[in-house]
Amino acid sequence: MKVKASPEDFRVEEVSSVELSERPGPYTVYRLEKTSWDTFDLLDLLARRLGVERRDLSVAGIKDRHGSTSQLVAVRGLRGRPREVREANFSAVPAGWTGAPLSARSIAGNRFSLVLRDMDRPEARRCLENLAVIRRDGLPNYYDGQRFGSARHGEGFMGKEIFLGHRERALRLFFTASKHDDRRTREMKACVLEHWGSWRACLPLARGDHARVLERLAASPRAFRQALLALDRRFLVFVLNAYQSFLFNEVLAGLVRHEAAAHGFAASELRYTVGSFVFPVALADAARASLTSRELPVPGYDTVVADEEVREVLDAVLAREAIGLADLRARQLPRISVHGVSRPAWMRPADLEAGEPVEDERYPGRLSLALSFSLPRGCYATLLVRRLGLTAPRPR
Repeated sequence: MKVKASPEDFRVEEVSSVELSERPGPYTVYRLEKTSWDTFDLLDLLARRLGVERRDLSVAGIKDRHGSTSQLVAVRGLRGRPREVREANFSAVPAGWTGAPLSARSIAGNRFSLVLRDMDRPEARRCLENLAVIRRDGLPNYYDGQRFGSARHGEGFMGKEIFLGHRERALRLFFTASKHDDRRTREMKACVLEHWGSWRACLPLARGDHARVLERLAASPRAFRQALLALDRRFLVFVLNAYQSFLFNEVLAGLVRHEAAAHGFAASELRYTVGSFVFPVALADAARASLTSRELPVPGYDTVVADEEVREVLDAVLAREAIGLADLRARQLPRISVHGVSRPAWMRPADLEAGEPVEDERYPGRLSLALSFSLPRGCYATLLVRRLGLTAPRPR
């Protein structure tokens, strides 16, 4: 089964809770349509096109780069009449004004239209069977792999190293290549790691945040804290949140395993970039009631857990990670503050519909399946797709 065979096969429309005004205000709001763009990279470009600082732009959520997406972006301090910006694979069209920047609370949810491709008939049948289970049981509300783009597979989390005060190690991870990097960025990062400490050697190859970090280090070679502060504040919060999200996933997976043993239901494990998802195959009423009503911690230094079962699982995760709740604060980084929050353990898609499997025009002799559904903010459509394709574990 193939997902995102083309950007048009993965369409996302942000459902905003913001009421826009037709009267000019402090923030000009654009409807941003993009295809195959990383959100951070596009905001950087859009700021330059509009003649403002990147910090003047705010969005409510980070959208998948491998799709066709629609969302709002607010721009502070824009002078003159708002104008459209249209370039390769994106457009920004004025939509109104608002009195405050956008944040995660500005999203009510997201609507999705997907096409799954390159399936044989048994795969398509399994997807439809699993869809019926998802309608009845919902599914675990993990953060999916795109949340962890700042993690370097096999190398670790930049956010974890910042929490632990290992700033040089955090910067090494910042300069470790990602599979999403273009050739020029890969060459620059390889240069920095090869000449670590000789900061001026690779400056001609760097741009954006990478150049700002190297300039700070060139001026003061051991000023790793100051180098981190050269990064966009939202990026720093993002990498810290990414590690907190990983901890949440580990707690949720541990809880599903615990409940599977207690209630006797089968569960399947599925590897992803930084861990394993654990999905129940099907839930009886008691297990469904136990799991679907729970809120779990996205751990922070101020997290308090009253549920003894969840606390036991969380303690095991923290011990395995060799980190404590007290460590989960951004020390000596002004204006960078992250907290523990709670997140529903389970998600239930609304208006989940699928068409009949049809001949796939992209892959002759194979089948495609169209899906549509809505999810609350913070939930991942790609996770639902993973669950649709899941096979039941073999009996031991």
